[in-house]
Amino acid sequence: MTGAFDYLTILMSIVLGLAIANVLARIATVITARERVDFYWPPIAWAIWLFFICVQHWWAEWGARHTLRWNFGTYWLELLVPVDLFLLSALVLPERDEAGKIDLGAWYFHNRAWFFAVMFFLPLLSIAAEVARTGRIGSGVNLAFLVLFDAVIVVAFALRSRRAQEWITAQAMLLTIVYVVLLFTNLPA
Repeated sequence: MTGAFDYLTILMSIVLGLAIANVLARIATVITARERVDFYWPPIAWAIWLFFICVQHWWAEWGARHTLRWNFGTYWLELLVPVDLFLLSALVLPERDEAGKIDLGAWYFHNRAWFFAVMFFLPLLSIAAEVARTGRIGSGVNLAFLVLFDAVIVVAFALRSRRAQEWITAQAMLLTIVYVVLLFTNLPA
């Protein structure tokens, strides 16, 4: 280890790795139990989104290596983003169930409010961690996307219809792709 960044990112990496492992295991459950799965595509899309965002967060954390002074509060905010991602990984798809049907629509609507409530904090934690670490908002475009995404999350939390959830899921996937292409194609300087 060469510095504080190396040391502090170990725990964040472990939690983020657990989130990735959890979401991949749940996707594998749906694939291996496919004969028993009543398919509904939004939770699958959100699971793929979650894997993508975990990797994107890992990629974006490289920019934090320039932080010279860390304090416990800033570290907690940085750590809470992977914690939030881990909690989302537990809500996005069911765990392996050896018996009975897996109804993805029922699972999704049973956990929808919790999923989007936990997700609501993800952009807020990202903004708070950046401000705590750097003392400022680094990119207005990043801030705009995070605020817009939180607005989408609020709508997803509020609307219960299947059609609305499908439309919101599709829009969120598109928004995420545009966000990552515009801001995170290259490793942060």
